[in-house]
Amino acid sequence: MLVLLLLARMLFAGFLIFATYNPTGRSFTHWVLSDGPRIEWKLIAAALLLVAHGVVFPVAIRALGLGGVALATSLTTTAIWVALEAGWLSIPAPDGKVWVGLSVLSVVTGVGLCWMTIGRFMDGQLRTVDLSRP
Repeated sequence: MLVLLLLARMLFAGFLIFATYNPTGRSFTHWVLSDGPRIEWKLIAAALLLVAHGVVFPVAIRALGLGGVALATSLTTTAIWVALEAGWLSIPAPDGKVWVGLSVLSVVTGVGLCWMTIGRFMDGQLRTVDLSRP
């Protein structure tokens, strides 16, 4: 059950990042800039994405802290670099660097969303935050 919860959070983070922008031309950014549906639909979608980003990123940053974000980013980029050097992964597309950057961002965000659950699983302690303190 825990694995499904962690997988769902990682997939949600990836969906949020790649739905907002990706180089294929099929993303929210491309949709807004095109001559498509009426402006009302675009504003509703923008508001929903803004709320999702406004919840997900602060939660991930607060869970990991700035040091944790830096460590997760360096670990993810190192893993991708090792996979490229070993030949397990190849990025022939001209937009390869964008895909790598978006992938790193979605993995770090997903880890941030899962971090409290992982910590509770590893040491059995529940973490709480006193919101009355600044």
